[in-house]
Amino acid sequence: MTHKKHKKHRKYIIAAVIISVLFLSALILLTFWSRTLVYGFAREVPEAEQKLRLQLVETAQSWFGSNEQDHSHEPIIDLYNQHEPLAQGYTVQYDDQWCATFVSAAAIEAGLTQIIPTECGCQRQIELFQNLGTWEEADDYLPLPGDIIYYCRSNRDNINDCTGWSDHVGIVVGTNGNRIKVIEGNYGDKVDYRYLKADALIIRGYAVPDYSQLYDTNSQ
Repeated sequence: MTHKKHKKHRKYIIAAVIISVLFLSALILLTFWSRTLVYGFAREVPEAEQKLRLQLVETAQSWFGSNEQDHSHEPIIDLYNQHEPLAQGYTVQYDDQWCATFVSAAAIEAGLTQIIPTECGCQRQIELFQNLGTWEEADDYLPLPGDIIYYCRSNRDNINDCTGWSDHVGIVVGTNGNRIKVIEGNYGDKVDYRYLKADALIIRGYAVPDYSQLYDTNSQ
C-alpha cells in the first residue's frame, strides 16, 4: 500500500470510529432521556380498572433487579410452579427462559389469573389470550399499563407487520407519547425495564386482559 493510500485508509478508519462514538453517545442520551419521562395511561379508564392494572404493574415492579446471578429470580419461578393447574404439566427449571413465567407469576401474585392465563411459553400464552378474545395486534394500538406486550425479536425486515413466533414478553408500565415503558423478566437474565417506540418492528402484539370482569361497571 502506498503512503497516499495508507493515509486515505486511516481517514476512513478514523471517520468510522467517530461515527460509532457519536452513534453510541446518541443511544446513551436517548436511553437516559427515555428513563426520565413520566409514563402513564394513554387514555382514561375507570378508576377500578386503573387500580387493577396498576396492581399487576406494581407486583411486577416489586421484583425489579431479581436476577439469575444471585438466584434472586428463583422465588418468582417457585411461585409459578406452586400454582395449580400447572400449564402443560411442566415444572419450570431455574435455568429455563422465564419471561412468560415472570408475567404469569405477577398475575398469580396480583390475583388476576381469571383474566390472565398462566403459561411458561410466550406463543402458547398468546393462543390462550386469542381464545379469550383479548388479543390485539393492530399496529396503531397504544397500550395501557397492565397490558402485556409480546415480541418477535427475530423480526428485522418486515416493516409492514410482525407476525412471527413470539420469543419474549413483558408487562406494560405505561406510555409517554409514542414511547412505551415495559418491565420484563429474563431481560439480560434479570428483571429490568425496556424502553421502545410504539411502532418498534419487534412488537408482535398485545394481550389486553378484560379487567372489567373483576369489578362492577355499574358502580363506576
